[in-house]
Amino acid sequence: MKKVLAMLLSTSMLTGCGLFTGKIPEEKLETIESEVNTQMEIPEVTEFTPIEAVYTSEEISGNFNAAFIKEALKNEDNVIVSPLSAKMVVNIAAMGADENSVTQQELLSLFGYGSVNEMKDESKNLMDKLNRENGTLTTNNSYWKSDKLAEINKDYAEQLESMFRAESYNADLTSADFVNDINSWVDKNTNGLIPKLLSEPLDSEARLVLVNTLYFNNKWMYKFKSYATRDNEFYGNNGIETVPTMHQYEIYLDYGEGSKLKSVTMPYTDGSVMNIYLPKDEDANIADIILEMSLDKLTEELVTKRTEKMVNIAMPKFECDYSGSLKEMLQLLGVNKAFDPLGAEFNATAEGEQLYISKIIQAAKIRCDEEGTEAAAVTMAEDGVGAMLVEEPPIEFIVDRPFMYEIKSPSGETLFMGVIQNFND
Repeated sequence: MKKVLAMLLSTSMLTGCGLFTGKIPEEKLETIESEVNTQMEIPEVTEFTPIEAVYTSEEISGNFNAAFIKEALKNEDNVIVSPLSAKMVVNIAAMGADENSVTQQELLSLFGYGSVNEMKDESKNLMDKLNRENGTLTTNNSYWKSDKLAEINKDYAEQLESMFRAESYNADLTSADFVNDINSWVDKNTNGLIPKLLSEPLDSEARLVLVNTLYFNNKWMYKFKSYATRDNEFYGNNGIETVPTMHQYEIYLDYGEGSKLKSVTMPYTDGSVMNIYLPKDEDANIADIILEMSLDKLTEELVTKRTEKMVNIAMPKFECDYSGSLKEMLQLLGVNKAFDPLGAEFNATAEGEQLYISKIIQAAKIRCDEEGTEAAAVTMAEDGVGAMLVEEPPIEFIVDRPFMYEIKSPSGETLFMGVIQNFND
């Protein structure tokens, strides 16, 4: 039987906070500990049935974020996902796949990498950029090798350390000590947001565990005043709901309109931003628009040019958590070989063990309030003489219906994406 290469992504974000824990959490964080062990059991497998991809590799290249949110939205009304955390753990896996193998090519194609060296260069740059934000944003990696695994390939181990700054641990993955140690590591690197990742040891077939954490904590550049928060109606999929809604008046924000969506950019104090999207047609549903658009068209909407405008904005305080397996999603995006117990090619990770990816899970949570989550913003007032100035009235950007949002780092990486359609599920 092939042995298990386990991927645990733990992404956390506070005040715009996401939290993800790995190991098959299908519902909320509280249920993860009890479900992890049973769902890690790997039965004898003699046959693997791939899932036909719904997109070509050319469509995915450069459009991963659009594909990610489209696929996540097919199953839930409210979603929060982390493209960055998915990218980091997939890149770590791709580095351990055999050179020029189908396994490696499928993983690299997700992000449009032309070669494994291109992936390595970007991964190293990402680690440098993302951990430079004075504590507002950090990402960490580790790998946990079973004492039953003879040895990790030296080149793979060196690259994990040099490019991903991954900490390495040898452990009996079936022991209580391992559970305590990995929980302590996750607790530390998510600033206490995820105090426990596992409640029981892993299955005896587990050989290697890869863990990624992402922690984000930021403040709005322009904080909402708590006294301006009041209950407003939200016209969600479940009908009209009354939700606490934050307000700001006559502030200068970047505003743009695409073919289907309009958006504003809310800056944070470190240069990060939250882009908030609404349908231009007030009768249209954001989820329908996202699901109907091609990847190219949705990506165009996400990169719509924005210019500074005076805006009156009203947006609800919101929280959302989401968790689930990424396996089927990645298969729909063209990754199959890595999940094949009899065909995965990870000899570059460890010789003598036929590893394959058994599960890849992501969970995330976001909380957004008056204090915020960061960015550089410029406010300019121009005085002049001559003809009488005709001032444009502020743009009314009222988030009282289902909306999409994305949070981007100062370097432009998409950290989190999500859609809110309801509040009182």
